[in-house]
Order: sequence, then structure tokens, then C-alpha cells
Amino acid sequence: MREEDKARVILDALSDLHKNETFERALGRMVRNRRGSYEDYMDLMADIRELATKKKIDLVEAARRIVKAQGL
Repeated sequence: MREEDKARVILDALSDLHKNETFERALGRMVRNRRGSYEDYMDLMADIRELATKKKIDLVEAARRIVKAQGL
């Protein structure tokens, strides 16, 4: 999955996050909606978790920063 496509999937997950739903679940749903694989999901989560751990922020904030870095 290209970097821009990854950022779009993350943005869609952030936009469609349901009440009381984890970000991981929303991201998984968006990956499946775009016919992505489990491997795509795991790659995205690894990137998000790495940034969250490095910056000591939650997953949603890390996802927002990744999207912002891509200019979306």
C-alpha cells in the first residue's frame, strides 16, 4: 500500500470512528472496505504504534499526526 493510500485509510478511520469503538477496530474496517489485507492493517498499526510509543501519545493522536504529515 502506498504512503498516500495509507494516510487516506487512516483519515477515513478517524472520520468514521464510532462511539465506544477502538481506533484499531475502525482502522480494520476501513482496510477491509478498501479490499486491503491483514498484512496492510498490521503495517499501518505498526507505524501508528511506533509513533505513539516514541512520542508518548495515544493511537488516535499518532494517527492524526501521520495524516497531517502526509498533508491530508
